[in-house]
Amino acid sequence: MSDPERQLDPVAALLQRAARLSETERLEARAAFLRRVDEEQARASKKRVAVRWAAPLAFAAVVLLLAFFFWRPERGLEYAVEGAADESGYVRVPLDHPAAITFSDRTRIRAAAGTRLRIDETRNESGARISVERGRVEAEVTHTGHSDWRFAAGPFVVRVVGTRFELLWDADRERIEVILHEGSVEVEGYAGSGVVSVRAGQRFVGDALARTLHVSDTAAHGPEPAPPAAQGQGPEVAPAQGPEVAPAPPEAAAPPEPSSSEAPTPLAAPPSGKPSWTKLVSQGEFRRVVQEAAVRGTQSCLASCDAADLNALADAARYVGQNELAEQALLALRARYAPTAGSRAAFLLGRLHESRGGAARARAWYETALREAPSGAFAAEALAGKMRAVQSLEGPAAARGIAQEYLRLYPGGVHAKAARQLAAQP
Repeated sequence: MSDPERQLDPVAALLQRAARLSETERLEARAAFLRRVDEEQARASKKRVAVRWAAPLAFAAVVLLLAFFFWRPERGLEYAVEGAADESGYVRVPLDHPAAITFSDRTRIRAAAGTRLRIDETRNESGARISVERGRVEAEVTHTGHSDWRFAAGPFVVRVVGTRFELLWDADRERIEVILHEGSVEVEGYAGSGVVSVRAGQRFVGDALARTLHVSDTAAHGPEPAPPAAQGQGPEVAPAQGPEVAPAPPEAAAPPEPSSSEAPTPLAAPPSGKPSWTKLVSQGEFRRVVQEAAVRGTQSCLASCDAADLNALADAARYVGQNELAEQALLALRARYAPTAGSRAAFLLGRLHESRGGAARARAWYETALREAPSGAFAAEALAGKMRAVQSLEGPAAARGIAQEYLRLYPGGVHAKAARQLAAQP
C-alpha cells in the first residue's frame, strides 16, 4: 500500500463509523465538535490578546514604578509636642510648665510656660514656619544644607538656616527680642525697616510701635536690652536692594598684621543733640552714616574717627554695598585699635572677602581672627569660614583636618553636619 493510501485509512475508517451512527448520535457528535472548535478559538484569542498587551502593560508598570520613586509628593516634616496640647498645629503651653517640640530633622523648640504658637507650612522637609503669638521660645535649628525655617512674631520674621537662639515676643507692646547663641539669623522688620542680620553673641530688639531696631553684644548688657555698645557693633544688614558688588581685587598671600604703635587721635564728636553713627546704624539709617562720613571727609575719618565711628562706618558701608569703604574702615580699626577691635575686624574682613569670592584672602583673615582670639565670640564662625575657604581652594580632602577640629571644639555647632561630611572624606 502506498503512503497516500495509508494516510487516507484513518479518514476512511472515521467515515465508516460516522455512517453507522444514528441521527441522535450524529447530532450529539456535531454539538461536541462545535464546542471544541469554540474552545480552541477562545484559547487562541486569549493568547493573541496576551501577546498584544504584554509590552504596553510592561511599559505602564515601569512608568508607575518610576512615578512612585521620582514623582511621589514631598513629605512634610513630622513633629511631636510634649507638655502641651497640639490642636492641628496650634500649641497652647500651660501656665505652670514649659513644652518641647521635636521635629523629624532633629530641630528642637522649647516653649516657655504660657507661650502660644502655631506650626505652619511643614509641606517639605526643609523647614517650617513657626508663628509666635506671645511668649518665649528657645530653638535649636538643624542645618541640613537646604534648611529654610521662619519664625514670625507680629510684623517681624526671623529667617534661620541653622542656629541656636531665643525669641521673646511681647504682643501687647509689639516688641521682639532675639538672642543669638550660635550661628546667624536675618530679621525682617516692619515695612521699610529692611533686613537685619544678627550673629552669635548679639541681641536684636525690634519695637514695631516705636519703629526702632537695636543690635548689641549680649556680653555688654544685663537681662534687659540696651542701646548698642560703645564700640559701635551695630547690626549686620543685607539690604533688599543695593549696588552691584565689585569684583574682588587680586588675591593676597596674607593680610597685613595689625599695628598698635599709632596713638589714635579721635575726631571731634558730632554736635550735641545729633545722633551718633552707632545709633544711626542700629536704627537702619546706613546711607546717612556713609553720607555724613563723606561730609566730614572719608580719609580724615579713617585717620582720626574713634573706634565706635569706625565700627559704625564699616557696618553701614557693608550694608549699602560699598565694600571698598567697609574694608578701609576695618583696616583702620586694626591699624589703630588692634587690642580692642582687631580680631573682630579680622573676622569681618574674612566674611567680606568670602562674600566677594576671595577665598584666599578670606582664609588668611579667618586665620588671623583665630590666632588673635582663639576662644573669642567669633571663633566658631571663623573656624567654619576657614573650613569653607580651604575646601574651595584645595578641595574637600584638604579641609578634613579643619572639619575634625571644628567637631572637637563645637560638636553641636551650626556647621557640625558640614564638618562631619568633610571629616568623612578619604
